[in-house]
Amino acid sequence: MIHRPVNDEDLGIRLHEVNRQRAVDRAVERLHHGLRADWHYLTPEDHKNLQWVLGEMWSIDSREEWDRLHFSKLTLDDTRLLVGVGDRLRRHGTSKMNALLEATAVVRRAESRSEGAPAVVDQGLLTN
Repeated sequence: MIHRPVNDEDLGIRLHEVNRQRAVDRAVERLHHGLRADWHYLTPEDHKNLQWVLGEMWSIDSREEWDRLHFSKLTLDDTRLLVGVGDRLRRHGTSKMNALLEATAVVRRAESRSEGAPAVVDQGLLTN
């Protein structure tokens, strides 16, 4: 087995990518859980765009900001907005910072909507 020399920069880049992928995977899990059956309305291409935009969001947000985002609160419409932002970023070369600010705003709107909504009891379950 041949080992190539590894420097601190290479290790840092690899660690960044691993942490980014873990964070995106957790966000997608939470989103999937929140959407429940609506998750199946998303195509494989939608999933790619979603993962792309979440990865880019993670890269620009501080860890504290990222940890405060509640992806489980997103609706299917919110998710489609995020997918659209991801598509524009990946394939159409739109302004990255504006697009990512838009994506973050979508998540924050979903959070504020759910916090301001009155709780409803449905079949014995408390939901927002």
